[in-house]
Amino acid sequence: MAGDIVIVMTSTHPLRLRILRSGSSGNAIFLETAGTRLIVDVGLPAEVAARELDSIPGAAPITAILLTHEHDDHAKGAGPLSRLVGAPVLANAGTLAAAGDQLNGASTERLTTGVPFRVGSVQVEAFQVPHDATEPVGFVISSLDRTQMATQDGRAPVFIDSHAHLADPAFTGDRDAVISRARDADVLILEANYDLRLLSVSPYPWFLKNRILSPTGHLSNDAAARAVVGAASGRLRTVFLVHLSDINNLTPLARDTVQWALEREGIAAIHVEAVRPNGTSPLWQIAP
Repeated sequence: MAGDIVIVMTSTHPLRLRILRSGSSGNAIFLETAGTRLIVDVGLPAEVAARELDSIPGAAPITAILLTHEHDDHAKGAGPLSRLVGAPVLANAGTLAAAGDQLNGASTERLTTGVPFRVGSVQVEAFQVPHDATEPVGFVISSLDRTQMATQDGRAPVFIDSHAHLADPAFTGDRDAVISRARDADVLILEANYDLRLLSVSPYPWFLKNRILSPTGHLSNDAAARAVVGAASGRLRTVFLVHLSDINNLTPLARDTVQWALEREGIAAIHVEAVRPNGTSPLWQIAP
């Protein structure tokens, strides 16, 4: 499962979640549960991220900033936002090293992929995903008063897997591990970057198309749909599709591809929301 963002989350507390930005121009996610406020990735200017946060009632103070990987569209604003809001940046050793000057002057803390750790009132676990970055991860985020199962995000109130090539047979182990974790999530945030037919006729050069299609590239609508169907046997209730391409995808198409896949399996209880390319989402408030 190659991809850019995967977040899984589960909580006995109400969850507030807003996609501050999603797409190739920048990615950032705000989520709050049990009094802990997290930002996952800051791939936009800190001033823009701060304005988005100011529009959310009660979004301050931010407890921590989590990074999935070092690519500019996920990390370029992390250091400046950290300094601006006084929150530490948490990432694994590979991402911290690769981010380099992007984190100058920021307070940083190293996490270990695969080892759960506490941030405020939640437990976070980073899990490895195949992507063309140094040490890319997804996250499982769980409130500490709930038994947690593993995931890229954790037994999640929220499971975030932004870049994971679930469809590629070379990554069957990654796919199965991510899906098993997502079954324990209330919320899944998952990349749906491209539609294969639109990518095949897009103006992108072939070297870029091949990168997108590679085992460390991006997740298609069809692959995202298979992942969601695989996770749907558990407690999953809400799916957010993110990191949609503005050239190789359409927001309704991404949503409908996943929704149709669920309907074919007779699954009607999962709400699917696709965030438009380089867009934002409303503030979602999800009951436990």
